[in-house]
Amino acid sequence: MPPVLPAAGRLLLGLGLVLGSGVPPVEEGRFGPNYQGGDAFRYDDPSALPLPFAADDASMTCPGSRNSLASMRGVSLGSYLVLEPWQTPSLFYQFLGADEARGAVAPRVGVDLLSFCEALGPAEGNRQLRRHWAAWMRAEDMAKLAALGLDTVRIPVGDWMWRPYGAYAGCTNGSIAELDRAIGLAHAHGLKVLIDLHGVEMSQNGFDNSGNTSIVRWAADRRTFSYAPLASNWIGPWDEATQTYSQLNWARVVETLDVVRAIAERYAYHPAIIGVEPLNEPWMTTPIGPLKRFYWESFKIIKRRAPHWVVLLSDSFRHEADSADALWGRFLRGCPDAGLDLHMYLAFGAQPATAEEAYVSACERQAEVGAFAARGIPIVVGEWSLATDLCAMWLTGFNNNHANDSTARNDHCAWAPCAEPYMGRAQPGAPPDRGKGPRGPFADPHPRSFNTPVHGMCPIDRTWSEPSDDVVMPALAQAQLSAWLPARGWFFWGHRTELVPKWDYIRAAERGWLPSDAQAPVHDSCPAILRAAAVRAGSGGGGRARSARGRARAGAFEGTLGVGAVVGKLP
Repeated sequence: MPPVLPAAGRLLLGLGLVLGSGVPPVEEGRFGPNYQGGDAFRYDDPSALPLPFAADDASMTCPGSRNSLASMRGVSLGSYLVLEPWQTPSLFYQFLGADEARGAVAPRVGVDLLSFCEALGPAEGNRQLRRHWAAWMRAEDMAKLAALGLDTVRIPVGDWMWRPYGAYAGCTNGSIAELDRAIGLAHAHGLKVLIDLHGVEMSQNGFDNSGNTSIVRWAADRRTFSYAPLASNWIGPWDEATQTYSQLNWARVVETLDVVRAIAERYAYHPAIIGVEPLNEPWMTTPIGPLKRFYWESFKIIKRRAPHWVVLLSDSFRHEADSADALWGRFLRGCPDAGLDLHMYLAFGAQPATAEEAYVSACERQAEVGAFAARGIPIVVGEWSLATDLCAMWLTGFNNNHANDSTARNDHCAWAPCAEPYMGRAQPGAPPDRGKGPRGPFADPHPRSFNTPVHGMCPIDRTWSEPSDDVVMPALAQAQLSAWLPARGWFFWGHRTELVPKWDYIRAAERGWLPSDAQAPVHDSCPAILRAAAVRAGSGGGGRARSARGRARAGAFEGTLGVGAVVGKLP
């Protein structure tokens, strides 16, 4: 059995733990994305255990050691312990029509896990969550993942599980025991587990996958909302006008490190756990110096307690080839079991219009991944999927019609019957009433098309024709797996969905779109794909396919509100 977790109260800053040394709790100033400061910060680790290798705090490197990272091929258990409305819409149908009654709408609508808990209250929220947990992650799911040759599951978790605050308190009771259940199921089926801190207080990226979206802004009357420019406030308050942070909240950084420590102390000796990702997808505006210092302190915390663990660090959407040296080249140089996590989707950014464009866009990533690998930086492609558009209902946010209309080319999206609720008919509002059309509240009340249930039908990913999905998807999977060859491994997002098989590893494999054995050798199809694209471009036959890299999805959201905002939803 893993060590017993310390009582939640002892994890809270101000209830017994000391602040990190070298900096004030809150540092005033103007801090942009390229700010390189924060070098004075140190976490006051109560452990007296030495690191099993030399570690230089000044350079954040490990002299005399060498980078190494075990291979891993797995999936993320999305919308399990951290909810995402697009992946499990049956939990969120109950909020449709909230604007049809008098009074404020906002308190009655859930658009992420935090507002889900606020809308339902601790008792009802916890009752629904416990039913969701049991139905969304089953023993049969773990058995299928193992049978498909995967070796690892990445489990997103939130800091509120260890230090409950706000509406999470009471609503998410039992979530650590639920995590233990999932780890036990994985272990029973021979799968390893990577714990991924996916959401933290005030949100590290502003998306609903952090538990607390910042892009949903309610009007003063609390009856209507809009999708606003992104605000990632974990590291401090973001100032949209100056595009800087007015403070660095080192006290909150310490609280997050406390949670990283609690995870390591609880699971250090569990035979299924292979490591931790201490923060998922911090937004690209996060000051790079303090972020790297947070990563470095996380690495030391983990390695003191679990020296055999992998530590994956998000690239913060900064994985352009020219940043391999500039940002990450010397960081954690020589440090054992440390790697950089790149998330690479075709759905976000310049979406491919043809299958050939999709193949080329996938293969262009190979050079990006290879640029890091060539410099000795171990890489894991921590998220990817088979989707090539934003058509999946609520992928860019709950009832966000505007983003779907202007970005996802909704006229190309397919529609399918909204699924029966996976947790059973006892779930309120599920499935949507076939007798009713679109129901609010909406981010855009007068769209060209709706990104919401309409008479029991839900929008899903576009269906390829001439050639069909059954031809395009296996070829696209092959192209992406080829692109990931320079990496040490990958994680598909996610293990299942209600509506969209292109985001669902189990269903995609059952359809023959993904390999039946994830460990089978991959033939590199990218050289032939890129040569063919070059020939077409040279002959004038359609030109070079557009890259869908989109700099880690940011471009997909620019201008979706007509104001040049960068907004949206990341899986």
